[in-house]
Amino acid sequence: MKSYCCLYSSSSSFLFSICQVDVEEGAESVLLPFTTTPELPGDARVVWWDIKERKVHVYENGSDHLDEQDQFYGSRTKMNEDLLKTGDLSLVLRRPTKRDSREYRCRVWRKGELLRMKTVHLKVKAATVQVQNQPEDIRTRSSSPDPTPSDG
Repeated sequence: MKSYCCLYSSSSSFLFSICQVDVEEGAESVLLPFTTTPELPGDARVVWWDIKERKVHVYENGSDHLDEQDQFYGSRTKMNEDLLKTGDLSLVLRRPTKRDSREYRCRVWRKGELLRMKTVHLKVKAATVQVQNQPEDIRTRSSSPDPTPSDG
């Protein structure tokens, strides 16, 4: 898995960053990283969205709100505990497939004010299959009739 990130600040209270994550299809999970300053307000709302504006994961009032999650992501996401205290708002997406390749955004809100935002471009690549060389005797065998006598 590869990850590239850039951090931007538009004011002292609002931060946003952009990140690219590459993972191979068939991986158990992928981490969409988002680490920000610790000690975010306890009443902050954290929402991960995809580019189609589907809710990927919602955290508010100290717990996950999976009832707000789009069914496409059902039972495939997880966030850390105490994420507002630690500032680790990263999202784990289980069993990524090529259909998950898209842009994701995490927004942190408090009382209608946007505090933080992160954009992650996820690219799920097709799994590579390694073909081992066949033994020499198979590669050079001719297609002659089977010499085994038939029951007849």
